[in-house]
Amino acid sequence: MIAEVITAAALPTAGWALTAGLLGRKLYAARRDPLSGLWTRIPWMRRTDRLIRRRQATHLLMIDLDGFKPVNDTYGHPAGDRVLRATGARLADFAAQHGGRHTECARLGGDEFVATVTINDNDVRAFTDGLAHELAQPVPWPGGPLTVTASIGIVRIADLEQPSASAVLKCADDAMYAVKKARGGHGHRAPRRTTTANPGSEASLQTTEGASQ
Repeated sequence: MIAEVITAAALPTAGWALTAGLLGRKLYAARRDPLSGLWTRIPWMRRTDRLIRRRQATHLLMIDLDGFKPVNDTYGHPAGDRVLRATGARLADFAAQHGGRHTECARLGGDEFVATVTINDNDVRAFTDGLAHELAQPVPWPGGPLTVTASIGIVRIADLEQPSASAVLKCADDAMYAVKKARGGHGHRAPRRTTTANPGSEASLQTTEGASQ
């Protein structure tokens, strides 16, 4: 009789534990991009803000794929999805190996990716060269290898007087589009952007070339 009472009491507890576990997994999945497995925008912004406050990240990268639309148009969306998955995996692996202890990678949407890394200023050129090379490697596909390149804008977080994830992301986004305009979408730069009291305002953009084609 006592055993039956204990078993009956344990059932609701086990049920709640199972429900909590399922909810936890669903919440985690909601924060992750289903294609690349990287963070989505909002959780990445929160995590990056924490890294910035703790001074555990030095640079932020904005990555946009070049030649992605022709892949979709020629081979269809499944091929495009294959490229996005490969890009996410390559970005995460490269950042983990070369981006220092504290790295956060995300897919913002479409073919736009972002990452925070901790690297020495002297290593920026080598880092972006290496990442661009890695992302340009052909992706296997039954209809033939799929090849895209990447425009990369990288900003040193310390160059903003009041840095935040949104402010640094805006600077990196500007730098990335400057790359596209200057290099036709086949290169990258290591920009240095400084601001005055208002980091969200227009600021001077000084760029050190580090292009690869």
